[in-house]
Amino acid sequence: MRKTCFGFRRLTQEATLLVLSLLVALTGCNKEEKPIEIITLEGKIEKIKRSTDTTGEISVVFYSEKQRQDITGAATVTEETEILLDGAAAKLKDLREGERIRGQVRVEKKGEKKSNVVLKIQVERARPDAGG
Repeated sequence: MRKTCFGFRRLTQEATLLVLSLLVALTGCNKEEKPIEIITLEGKIEKIKRSTDTTGEISVVFYSEKQRQDITGAATVTEETEILLDGAAAKLKDLREGERIRGQVRVEKKGEKKSNVVLKIQVERARPDAGG
């Protein structure tokens, strides 16, 4: 009876060590690296490369607090990207280069590779005065 209990305890300890080792291997030891990060930014559309009316790539010039200068960043626009033009639903084809935008980008890091996917784009176009 004691032999079975000892064998079970040893098996439990080995399984626990295996699980802990897998967790360390999968999550890594570097706590500073964030595999997925959501960034909110404001800037100006520099370039739009459309694949379809709703998908493509967008380049935006924005001010980076970290680098203390304007930089250009590119990101993929997908079918799931929410695009709002003056508060109404819109498509990538409705946006124009040179427009000021606000948005959210998901930055995903996998080793040395980094992918940027646009989650949300908001554009408020200047409206002519109604009073004229």
